[in-house]
Amino acid sequence: MSKRNHLDTKVILHRRGQFQNVIGILSLVLALSSARGVELGWDSGNSVHESAKSACPHFFVQGSEPRILNPKLALNIRQLCFSSFAVGYSPVSRTPLWSAEHLTRESLARAKGLKRVNAFHEESRLPISERSFLSDYAKSGFDRGHMSPSADQPSEQAQQDSFSLANMVPQNPNNNRHLWEGIESATRTRVKSAGDLYVITGPLFIGSSVDQLHGRVMVPTHLFKIIYDPAQGAASAYLVLNKDTEEYSVISLEELSKIAGIDFLPMLNSNVQRVKIELPTPTPHHQRSDSNFDVQKDGRNRNSYEAQPQAQSGAEFRQVEHLLKEIARHLN
Repeated sequence: MSKRNHLDTKVILHRRGQFQNVIGILSLVLALSSARGVELGWDSGNSVHESAKSACPHFFVQGSEPRILNPKLALNIRQLCFSSFAVGYSPVSRTPLWSAEHLTRESLARAKGLKRVNAFHEESRLPISERSFLSDYAKSGFDRGHMSPSADQPSEQAQQDSFSLANMVPQNPNNNRHLWEGIESATRTRVKSAGDLYVITGPLFIGSSVDQLHGRVMVPTHLFKIIYDPAQGAASAYLVLNKDTEEYSVISLEELSKIAGIDFLPMLNSNVQRVKIELPTPTPHHQRSDSNFDVQKDGRNRNSYEAQPQAQSGAEFRQVEHLLKEIARHLN
């Protein structure tokens, strides 16, 4: 195979900070590294972590947790079951790779009446050597960004759980409090309309240089949120830069899996994973006239499988757009 059929990638392996160059197909995901900066590739033909029934199956479509496709991601992944969500935690990045929820209209009604209590805490179920610490985030300039948000949680225990650092990534403060808050709110609005949704949220670590907090906690370059609608039997994902931005993309599950090296909904066949369902436009709280903006403002059928137009991506999304073009070329 010629070099034109590959993406050249530089991988920093978890080997005493040494660098090693490799060629992989359709690269760009979390590197399991203790060093600064990552890029790695994976072969879509290899599945190193077969889909398994979860210890907390009610958070996953048909009870099956995400399947790891990238062998570098499979190292020591720990599944943590909480009262209202589940986390796939990486002891190398010291962040979740994904956080999964099953949201219903009823659960959100219970959540609405709860007062937020900012009880951030280290995750005691993890070995000390694998945990992120409160001190990692202190004066870092990053928010402790929830993957399963506190506003989704239907009980005091669930609210407490959501403040575990095992459910957090370092997130740009303005991103967390504006665009990302709008995406979370739009998701809840979609739940109120649809009745129930499965949601998976997580980080991506893309590019030649990925920062770490105190050399320990990896800082995502991008964040994603997958919305699966059981009534439609299909899904899409929001994709945003972890920067102060109002720009985002909506991509298919297939595209996200190729980027991330993870099959997030392994029970869906490849044809379904290519479909993009419409997702509501995220409207941050400071732009909303009320907290319950319409999911579909243009009157189109919510059950349509027509793909939603992608938001203007801007120069900083060129790298991701190039990757998506490579994915499409590989798939075709």
